[in-house]
Amino acid sequence: MAITALQKEKWAIKMLSHLETGTVCGQVCDTDLIPMEGGDTWHIVTPTAITTAATNDGADITYSLPTDADTSVTKNFDQYFGLLKLDTNSMQIGDDRWFEGFTRNGVYQLGKDLDTAVLADNANFGSNSYETGTTGWTFTFQTCAEIPTFFARLLFTLRTNAVDQLGMPFLVGPPGLGEAIDTYSATRATQYGDEILLAGGARVFTYGGFRVYISNNCDTDGGSMFHGMCGITGHGMALGTYATPSMLEDVGRAEGRFGNLIRGRLAAGYKVYRSAALIDVNFADPVVATS
Repeated sequence: MAITALQKEKWAIKMLSHLETGTVCGQVCDTDLIPMEGGDTWHIVTPTAITTAATNDGADITYSLPTDADTSVTKNFDQYFGLLKLDTNSMQIGDDRWFEGFTRNGVYQLGKDLDTAVLADNANFGSNSYETGTTGWTFTFQTCAEIPTFFARLLFTLRTNAVDQLGMPFLVGPPGLGEAIDTYSATRATQYGDEILLAGGARVFTYGGFRVYISNNCDTDGGSMFHGMCGITGHGMALGTYATPSMLEDVGRAEGRFGNLIRGRLAAGYKVYRSAALIDVNFADPVVATS
């Protein structure tokens, strides 16, 4: 019998840490939630906007029920991975290295699936951003001169929706957006352009006052359009995640094989609770014109 070394507590911590820092949704969504036992429901505690009125000593005070705070998020994501660890794997590379490689990749894929699900919820975002009419944003070949207008338009929408003061704006876009920003910055004979180029085309960076995330997990709308996500960090969409050591385990020997069965599971819930704080950014495919 193979001796396994899956440390469940270690990998549960790694999974939760990856969701906070290695996924887009974990960095832009409101994660200040209170979970219910079992991870099926999370309560949103973000303060709502407050309505004020003129004082009239001759009239009763009107009390309003908060519309954004104290709502709940129900589990709507539940994914797993299952792996067969052969005894020969342990002989060749050792248990520790096997778990470090394959279990890490399983955790990474669960995070990727969660990002994909969250970004596909764009139908519930409060606003849309197109270059013109219903034509997605596309940037000019070799110059991408529309980049300043693009960011200014997004910021204008956030200001119009009166959410820009809540915090730092963010933008999630497909790889083509990164190409457009890199191309435009390369044409700027400025220190700012040089700084962007020296950053080496990072997937996460600050540009034009936005925290920008380049993601391969944007919704593709059947291949005709990419849907990006823009909003205010920590506002608009709630995200609760649930992973415990018991959800990452070695379940024993595989029947008919010389090996052990390893499985991992992630439960989560996500929900748009303040649509005005989120913009569905529509990009043409390709994002940068080819000629």
